[in-house]
Amino acid sequence: MKPARMKSEENTANTVGMVIKPEIWRHIFDAMEDPAFLHDKQFRVMLANRAYCHEAGVTEAEALGKPYWEVFPLGAGPLPGCKDAMDRESDGGSREEVEVGSKRFLSKSYTARDEQGKSLYALHILSDITERERAEELLKNMAAKFHTLYESSPDAIMLLNEKGFFDCNEATLKMFGCHTRDEFVGKQPAQFSPPTQPGGEDSMSLANERIATAFKNGSILFEWTHRRTDGADFPAEVLLTALKLAGKPTLQATVRDITERKQAEERNLRLGRMYRTISRGNKALVQASDELELAHAMCRLLVEEGHFLAVWVGYAEQGTDKHIRPVAAAGIEMKLLESLSPTWADKKYGQGPAGTAIRTGQVAVCHDISSDVLCRHEREMALQQGYSTVAAIPVQLDQHSSAILVVYGAQANELSEDIVSLLTELAGDLAFGIGNLRSRTERISILEKLEDSLDHAVTAIAATVEMRDPYTAGHQRRVAILATAIATEMGLPDDQVKGLHIACVVHDIGKIHVPAEILSSPAKLTDAEFAILKTHPEAGWEILKGIDFPWPVAEMVYQHHERLDGSGYPRGLKGDEILLEARIIAVADVVEAMTSHRPYRPGLGIFTALQEISQNKGKLFDVAVVEACLRVFIEQNFDWSATANMKQEIKY
Repeated sequence: MKPARMKSEENTANTVGMVIKPEIWRHIFDAMEDPAFLHDKQFRVMLANRAYCHEAGVTEAEALGKPYWEVFPLGAGPLPGCKDAMDRESDGGSREEVEVGSKRFLSKSYTARDEQGKSLYALHILSDITERERAEELLKNMAAKFHTLYESSPDAIMLLNEKGFFDCNEATLKMFGCHTRDEFVGKQPAQFSPPTQPGGEDSMSLANERIATAFKNGSILFEWTHRRTDGADFPAEVLLTALKLAGKPTLQATVRDITERKQAEERNLRLGRMYRTISRGNKALVQASDELELAHAMCRLLVEEGHFLAVWVGYAEQGTDKHIRPVAAAGIEMKLLESLSPTWADKKYGQGPAGTAIRTGQVAVCHDISSDVLCRHEREMALQQGYSTVAAIPVQLDQHSSAILVVYGAQANELSEDIVSLLTELAGDLAFGIGNLRSRTERISILEKLEDSLDHAVTAIAATVEMRDPYTAGHQRRVAILATAIATEMGLPDDQVKGLHIACVVHDIGKIHVPAEILSSPAKLTDAEFAILKTHPEAGWEILKGIDFPWPVAEMVYQHHERLDGSGYPRGLKGDEILLEARIIAVADVVEAMTSHRPYRPGLGIFTALQEISQNKGKLFDVAVVEACLRVFIEQNFDWSATANMKQEIKY
């Protein structure tokens, strides 16, 4: 008699019409990775493979003949999907998920029949789908997180294929002025761009070129001018990233509106131009031989250096018509000005910017000529000439006469408060120059005014840094006071001391290019942050090199962090390669910095600072400069507060 197991195998093989030998069938059955078993109509286990027995924790002999729910998977009865497994007419089988402890199985059941089609057994295969479901859940969570980031991003994110945009986040709709996704989806990139880009290239052709580059290289970052649905253009930074969705080439475009950044860059550029204009204006004050020559020079400088569209100067006449007589202009024809018959009388044509400024003695600014009521009577002329903004600055020549400086710009709102302030300063210089040219006996006053204007410009430059870095406010001024004392102790000529003082006042101007969060960081800077900070001497040189100082101020600023042994930056200069003035600034800078409080430490005291420069004289610092500094503190009892007014004692 054959063992029960072999008999079961043989019968099973015969009943399902198998043509392979029972031992081969058994080998294949046991080789299956998924648990599998056969049961009869009473759901008794007739055959079980090794995986099933392993999962159930029993031997096959222990499982045979028992209802399978008493073996595995445990339960109070047959699985719902296999209750009629033996009675189904179709052999299609059933599928259902079963939870067993911490695992989850997919149960698949099939009916085994004899040659007459009579059902004999049901075959069950249990596939462990626990990890698959966990993976699916993880993917769902990741998708949810991505969707949250996608929708909450302040940058516009959109997906693009060959048919156009097919998805976008909420920021995209807001950025481009769309109310619904239907207004955006299906559109092509060129529909959200002006016909041409700022460089003059065709937007559609250039966009196709950038898209091709993104697919070739994987990504591309560039600046682009976009157009909103209301027709307004705005600058943006665009990152195109190539990817595949559902096997199809796709681009993800991330767009960041950089309007504010561009405005800040433009503002800094205009400020730099104004500083250069004031510097050149100071030269014009000295070189001009008469007031009309000076007025023409100022107009020309504001157009050529300040990049304004047009500038004119007019004298306010005291007759009954209160006529404004144009005397100098640049960028606009004198005949056109005269044809307008400008007046400062309080009537129709005298109620514009120029007339209002003369009558009130206050600056009159129209930020947008197209809409400002102050420009209503001269709007047509201004718009025809391409002017978008105008400022009229009164120029008080003397107690009984006045003039007007009128400046036109190409862009609305470009005459910001700080630009108008510098224009007002330049107008003051013009008034001063004209007044002194009218009285050559007061020539010396012109020179004093010239120096004051230069000092004001330098002070304004220094203030831009200190406004961004409140923790070191006053640092440049205190360095200037100490450096002046050291230079005086060394016996340097007054003119050289004066140049040194100017350089000290602006020696950290380059920090305007350093992010504010690095300047005011209360923690120790990282290597990357310090590397950014170390760029400020060269940045300062770039800002100052175009200003025609009588001294090498830009080079002093460039060298103030160099050291005698070549260990300084940014160029690693050594010894006499470093200007004497820069060596003086280096010592004064270190002493002031060590004695002052910083957000990351309290002041270290003057003794520690003097000890530092003494220990490093001849190595990092100039010997003569260090010894002069020590004498200033030890022999002269140098005190910051006592020398606050030292600048006034310098013979300019």
